[in-house]
Amino acid sequence: MAAMNPTYRAEILGPLFELIRARESCAIVGCASMGKSRLLRFLLEAETRAHYLREQADVTLFAYCDCNRLAEISEWGFFELILTAMVEACGQHADLHGLRNELNALRREVIISSGNALLARRHVELAALMLCRERGFRLCVILDEFDEAYRALPPLALANLRALRDDNKAWLSYLLVVRDHPKRIRPPAECEGFYELFSRSVIGLPPYSRSDAYAVIEQIEARRGRRLAPQARAALIEESGGHPGLIVAMFDELTEGRATPGDAVHEECRKLWMSLPPDEQIALYRLARGQPSPDACAIEGLALKGVVRNGQPFSPIFAQYVCAYGAPATNGRLVVDEHTRTVWVNGQARADLTAREFDLLAILARTPGRVHGRQEILEALHPGEHFEALHHNAVDALVKRVRKKIEPVADRPRYLVTVRGKGYKLITGDEGGRSDGRKDA
Repeated sequence: MAAMNPTYRAEILGPLFELIRARESCAIVGCASMGKSRLLRFLLEAETRAHYLREQADVTLFAYCDCNRLAEISEWGFFELILTAMVEACGQHADLHGLRNELNALRREVIISSGNALLARRHVELAALMLCRERGFRLCVILDEFDEAYRALPPLALANLRALRDDNKAWLSYLLVVRDHPKRIRPPAECEGFYELFSRSVIGLPPYSRSDAYAVIEQIEARRGRRLAPQARAALIEESGGHPGLIVAMFDELTEGRATPGDAVHEECRKLWMSLPPDEQIALYRLARGQPSPDACAIEGLALKGVVRNGQPFSPIFAQYVCAYGAPATNGRLVVDEHTRTVWVNGQARADLTAREFDLLAILARTPGRVHGRQEILEALHPGEHFEALHHNAVDALVKRVRKKIEPVADRPRYLVTVRGKGYKLITGDEGGRSDGRKDA
């Protein structure tokens, strides 16, 4: 961003920087295409830090850890990433270029000792000592895209993060950036000490305020070289609800003269929908259809993310999408929705299927109950390619992985059923099935 806009996301950045000034840890929760990356880029701008941190700006560093850069999700990989981010943070200040070389030497030792979690942890502790206690700098460690790592890291790694902060309480804090409330990602009891650091400071990232939405539309107009009429701008903000991704998609469709939502708008709605956990999807579907939801916890999560405002979906366009494509399956049924690439099992959306796993279910769901041979499945998954019988084991392995995700009991499938000597079929209703093939003989 070329010039600092003091009003941009001020309702979030104001409280956030106050916590950073006080060396308190916090978490930002935002779902898909809600502008997390843009917010972080803005937060890391020198002018933004100077505006909010004032006299502390020159002695506050941000170690930005994009967890997509993890070499592996392990204690060693995690602390190697933090050490790398601390090395990069030293580049923010001219007085720390010498220290950067020292920390980089520690980082090289960690990389060479690949897998040595203790060495990685001790070198991060040493780097924090050198940066904070010896040089007097305040450090905020940003853990971006942290959901998967937070869910999978061993409790000891998170306990060590808490210990690192306790040893540097006057200098060090954490900022978690996640798609869901941390207590929903991982039970707090598993990492109680670390969770306590930010449990009272969880900040939702909702759609843009009206003023921010207007400013973003002006920027899009400047980039595209096309301007909207004032009425069209107001309508765009109202229909999109201020969602950053929807604003961009709807702007392009408006300037192309489309009267109804197209593929780009549907895709933004789909990404937002799929970023929500199953219980929030079900609650949102009920609200979109004018039905009350008894799930107060799900409504609380939706409100935190700004997906629900005043008890209603934040965007009319998104509400239409949810009504049309978000219907959960009834109990005892499996539904494969190819438009949204969503699989519902017993009223729960499965968000953990890979693209190939979904494709398998989609192929079988087009003709539920019909038996598909392994060769037929292979050719449908890989159009135009030829396969020998020796490749059939790949189908069996794929089926096994899918069953682990959709079946109540994987070795006694009720939906993805084996027909002995013939292949597989998908049963989407309540009738169930057997995997021994006798029923279908």
